[in-house]
Amino acid sequence: MSWKILDRYLLLKPSIRSVIEWPILIVIGVVGTLFSAPTIPFSPLTNMAGAAVFLAGGIIHRQAHVFHRKAHEAVEGIDRLVTAGIYSKIRHPCYLSLILMYFGVAILWGIAWILIPAAVFTVLTVLTALREERLLLEKFGSEYREYTRRVRWRFIPKVF
Repeated sequence: MSWKILDRYLLLKPSIRSVIEWPILIVIGVVGTLFSAPTIPFSPLTNMAGAAVFLAGGIIHRQAHVFHRKAHEAVEGIDRLVTAGIYSKIRHPCYLSLILMYFGVAILWGIAWILIPAAVFTVLTVLTALREERLLLEKFGSEYREYTRRVRWRFIPKVF
């Protein structure tokens, strides 16, 4: 894959990317189920854990939208910096929620193959967040720089 294609993909809004990513996860799950693909051990306990992780992702996503209604827009469409609510703890709660939902659905479904695209989509999501931070720094300048000093964590407090 060339860097130009990767750059274009990273610039897609998350709502557009999910039209690509979620069907891939679902197709792999269906194919894996039909052809008895390797499963994640300890079902149904792992299935319940996957459901909990997926649900946590959904709750975080909802909380992010309570404070930032334009979260799914491109940086150009964002007219102010949101620093309240969950954004006062982490800088990218929507991206964290996607990562949790990717792995949540993989563990919930129990098909080991789904972990591969979940990991790939996680890497792409992290790269998107890093790219977005550069764009936000260009757009909001010192205001965003100060925000990154106050809110040090991109995804998980005290971790990353």
